[in-house]
Amino acid sequence: MFDSGSTAMISQENGNDPRQAGWRAFDVLPAAVCVVTPMGEIRYANPALHALLGHPVPSLVGTLLSELEVAAGTAAPSGSGRQLRRRDGRCLWVAETATPIEGPDGTPLQLSVFTEIDEWRRRELELHNRLLMREALFDTLPVPVFVKDVRGQYADVNSAFERYTGLDRRDILQRTAFALMEPGSAKVHAAHDRRLLAGEGEAHYEEPVPVADGSLRMASLSKVSFRDSAGNIGGIVGVIHDLIDSQPNEARLEAILEQSPIGVSVSRRDDGRIVFVNTRFAELIGLPRERLVGSRARDYYLDNHQRERVLERLRAAGAVVNMEVQFKKADGSPFWTLFTVNQAIIQGVEVNLAWIYDYTERRNMEEALRDMASRDPLTGIHNRRSFMELARQQLARAHRFHEPLAVFVLDVDHFKRINDSYGHATGDDALRMVAAGCQAILREYDLLGRLGGEEFVVVLPGATADETRVVAERVRRYLARMPIPGPDGRFHLTSSIGIAGLEGATDTLEKAIHRADLALYRAKHEGRNRVVVYEPGM
Repeated sequence: MFDSGSTAMISQENGNDPRQAGWRAFDVLPAAVCVVTPMGEIRYANPALHALLGHPVPSLVGTLLSELEVAAGTAAPSGSGRQLRRRDGRCLWVAETATPIEGPDGTPLQLSVFTEIDEWRRRELELHNRLLMREALFDTLPVPVFVKDVRGQYADVNSAFERYTGLDRRDILQRTAFALMEPGSAKVHAAHDRRLLAGEGEAHYEEPVPVADGSLRMASLSKVSFRDSAGNIGGIVGVIHDLIDSQPNEARLEAILEQSPIGVSVSRRDDGRIVFVNTRFAELIGLPRERLVGSRARDYYLDNHQRERVLERLRAAGAVVNMEVQFKKADGSPFWTLFTVNQAIIQGVEVNLAWIYDYTERRNMEEALRDMASRDPLTGIHNRRSFMELARQQLARAHRFHEPLAVFVLDVDHFKRINDSYGHATGDDALRMVAAGCQAILREYDLLGRLGGEEFVVVLPGATADETRVVAERVRRYLARMPIPGPDGRFHLTSSIGIAGLEGATDTLEKAIHRADLALYRAKHEGRNRVVVYEPGM
């Protein structure tokens, strides 16, 4: 938060020029704004930009904008923007909107508005990585798989499809079945496609298909329609099961499945008992194949609710494709998989063909990245975005159950002196100790976050402002007694705290924090190292 001197300092820097005075209108905007010269020198920066980059007001004035960039001219994911470096060394992506304006002396200047897009970029990369992984999984499936669009044209095929048909995928894409086989067979396939695209869901039928040696071979086809992000039918996913090759040559099929890097199992649909597993499946479960055959597939799900969702999808669509499911090993330890199931008939027996791809390492990596994205890198407590998200949930709960809730904002007194006297490394150590000191006093379910710089914020669910004063006093005394190691010996610091309670059913988190800020300013004005509860009129 900004103290009452921020605007004054900017006013002093800008002098009495009426045009520069006009820039001060941007001081109250939540968006990050600056004015730069053609050479890139910052003539004005509002408090929001200073807060975004972690700099005190008005230290950015006179700085070259290029000095704040990680790599000058590097394009953001959207094609416009910059990657800026915060004062604490962290890099963040911002989108930039630039407008030419005229300076006080008539020279051309540029007004830039920056919007943080770090979260959007992270999600874009996560989605991109997920798509790449699923594409790799699609291509390693040992059975021929194809995807058609709403026009009945092939949109994608895997390597097994190319090997089976002898066709290169580049010659298949954007073509229909009529370009690949004789009209009689093509009409049968097209008729099933039309019914699926009309919304019937799934189809299972037997029909000759062309194979690599140029002949037609009887195959069982399983097709299911899928919907796009808008909820409309987006196309068809199909799997080819070779009837001629699978019936008399089981040894050959088993040899192919044995070489698959993905766990494969076949279970009867009537009683769920496993009739075949490959070596990779046995390795994932941690049991020999002879013990797995004859057991029930349901025994290896970690969560019965997940199993029910698999069955629901299987009953509704006849297939499950790349669903994230947790299974358990023989010793009970869980592991994440991408799970694919297709229904088939083998030698007259209705079975489920299942593929499981071990997804544990990537899933753990994704969870670790999500945790990193929600934590302040210096102190390890919730960063501003994560804190606000969790605090809004607590506020909604307080409104729903008519319970009290209070907020306090804590600011380390004269923190700039600590940095100037002992160095930034010692200042960072002090902030880490302040965060740890707060955690030592607060309850397990209280929320502690870092708003930025030396300012922290706490939400206490179920506590009134008066009850929060008691807790805040304990925190203030604890921090004042806490010795901080410095380069020339130990020193102590103090803190000022402002408190605000929840006011009515329409109160918001932002309003409560603002009232706590006003109380904090009063604590600073009255001499620091004290706790003040908000009162109307502050």
